[in-house]
This record gives sequence, C-alpha cells and structure tokens, in this order.
Amino acid sequence: MSELIITWQGLLFEAAAFLIFSYLLNLFLFKPLRNILKKRNEIINSNYENQKELEDLTNKLNQDSETEKRKLKLEINRIKEAYRKDGLDEASLIISSAKKNASLKLDDMIKDFEERKKTVKDYYESKSNELANLISKKILE
Repeated sequence: MSELIITWQGLLFEAAAFLIFSYLLNLFLFKPLRNILKKRNEIINSNYENQKELEDLTNKLNQDSETEKRKLKLEINRIKEAYRKDGLDEASLIISSAKKNASLKLDDMIKDFEERKKTVKDYYESKSNELANLISKKILE
C-alpha cells in the first residue's frame, strides 16, 4: 500500500476547492432556498394577518347581526303588541255592536211577541164570546 502523503500544497488546493465548492453551493442552492423560504414566511405572515382581519370582521359582523336580531325582535314584539291592542279594541267594538244589535232585536221580538199575544188573546176572546153567545142562544131556545 502506498502511503498517504500530506503536503501543504495539497492542503491549500483542498481548502481552495472546498471554499469554491461552498461558494457555488451557497450561490446556486442555499440562496434560492433562503429566498424561497423568506417569501414563504412573508406569504404565511400576510395570510395570518389576513386571517386575523377576517376573523375580526366576522366577529364584528356576528355582533352586528346579533344586535340587529335583538332590534328586530323588539320591533316584532312592539308590532305584535300594537296589533293585539288593535284587535282587542276592534273585538270590544264588535262585541258592543253585537250587544246593541241583540238588544234591539230582543226588544223587537218582545214587541212582536206582545202583539201576537194580544192578537191571539183577542182571537180567543172573540171566539169565546161567540161560543158564549151560541151557548146562551141554545140555552134560550
């Protein structure tokens, strides 16, 4: 086996080759990778900021929708109460009108009943008088 002989010219050549190789690796491999990673981090950070803004915006929209929902519920309840009050007022008007009409009809029916009663009474009195006259004529005969 041959012996390995180390010389200073060989070491210098190896060191220069290593430095040139390291420079070329840095130039063609590591710098583009670092640039790509830097851009990736910038994109991730900008997306994170956009996500944060969107989350804040959705939270604000949710809060706005909840307040709007509460306002609408209050408005709906106010409208329901107004319609209920109007309905009760209308119902009381209808009921009072119906009572008045019923009272008038009852008075008319009572008057009609009294008139019929008088007519029937007069009819039976006249028939009774006729019958009494007939009986008295038969008795006198």
